[in-house]
Amino acid sequence: MLNKSTAAFVLLSAWALSISCGSAKHAKGSKNLMPGTWQSTPIAIDGDSKDWPSPYPNYDAKSMVGYATSNDRQNLYITMQTGDLLTQMKILKQGMTVTIDTNGKKDGQFNINYPLENDIEMIDPKQDLKERKDNQGYAAKKLDQKLDKGMQSANQFSLDGFSTCDGGYIITQTTPCGIKVRARIDEYRQLVWEAVVPFRVIYNKEMITEADAGKPVSVCFTVNKFVYQNKTSGGDNNNTGMNNAGGMNNNMTTPGRNSSRGGQHGGRSNTQDPYQQLYEKTNTWKQFTLVYQK
Repeated sequence: MLNKSTAAFVLLSAWALSISCGSAKHAKGSKNLMPGTWQSTPIAIDGDSKDWPSPYPNYDAKSMVGYATSNDRQNLYITMQTGDLLTQMKILKQGMTVTIDTNGKKDGQFNINYPLENDIEMIDPKQDLKERKDNQGYAAKKLDQKLDKGMQSANQFSLDGFSTCDGGYIITQTTPCGIKVRARIDEYRQLVWEAVVPFRVIYNKEMITEADAGKPVSVCFTVNKFVYQNKTSGGDNNNTGMNNAGGMNNNMTTPGRNSSRGGQHGGRSNTQDPYQQLYEKTNTWKQFTLVYQK
């Protein structure tokens, strides 16, 4: 159970995050639904991408995330992956929400808020990235250690819209409705996010049937943004953002399983502002259909 102060923070974070996909509310469903994927073997929710295709079949170049979904008769499985440094910083510091719409539109009925916004000042983007530019080897290792620490501290999540288990939880808890969520940074420096959502909590039945094949579903991955900070002394306004730290080649790569630091599908272009993504909230919707196999 969460203590009172932590519970209050979780509820506040849940409220702030649960409206993340609300900007797309009332949008029409896509006519080009992606075919779903049948999950023949249950996926272990452990923050490891080994149970998923490599590379991930879907990719959003703006949000710098790869993602995938699948289902069996009882569960919906969801995953997101990013090797992009700025996106990882946003997720671990500002939080992320995954929203499910069982009508296949973009109305967001159910929300999984994880990681929650982190109130610990462990990540300072401007300083961390400036140090990385000035001393890439040492500072890169130092920043990786900060991100690892941030991932370790992301041990709470919250649910809303799920009538039987709304509220805050520790990731090691067993929720009353069977939802599980976990994330970690793997050996290739990819942040991998996974969740399983039993159909009984979104369709009010233990398992789908053949009649449910082709039913539309939508999932949204929302990554929150950093907020510009204004300096109050000396009349120096810092609204130019991370550019004050100097130019940085952000096409950072690390060896690994089909990976680059920008993710399995490639890094950010060198020609765009290397810091702008920190100040942009991204909503990545996937609209697909359920699959049924006997």
